[in-house]
Amino acid sequence: MTEQLKLIIQSVKTELDKDPNGIIAGTINEGTTIKEKNSDPALQIYYDFLSECNGARFGAIDLFGAEILEKYQFMVSDIPGGDERWFYIGQILYEPVLINKNDSKLYLYYRDNEDADPVDCLGYLDDFLMNYVFGAKYADIIPDADNDEWYQLLKKLNIVECG
Repeated sequence: MTEQLKLIIQSVKTELDKDPNGIIAGTINEGTTIKEKNSDPALQIYYDFLSECNGARFGAIDLFGAEILEKYQFMVSDIPGGDERWFYIGQILYEPVLINKNDSKLYLYYRDNEDADPVDCLGYLDDFLMNYVFGAKYADIIPDADNDEWYQLLKKLNIVECG
């Protein structure tokens, strides 16, 4: 994880903690001190993220913490490729966010979308965090983002441009 991303996480966490209504916008947990090592390098970047931020709700984006991560892996059994290909790390508006074990990228999987490709590539974890969680692309995946508390917080902190 980049130093810039760590600074953004810390500044947003500080703002959420100061604001009595911050929990409405999101929650960012303290990083875990458990240094879990995973034998799969495609997943290690997520375990490294957990040491910085052990789960979070960034508005409509949820990323799981270490203590529940393994409990949700049964969810990939119905997704083509199953647990050989996918690792379930969170959700966006209740749709699974998965790490593809083959390319280390994050994907949004649409469970009920039979007419189109059921996955959207969200990039590598750092790119996803910078562009979708803390960036303007949040509005690309969240309907009516301008009225979303998380997106408003990002604008207030000048993390995303107002516009």
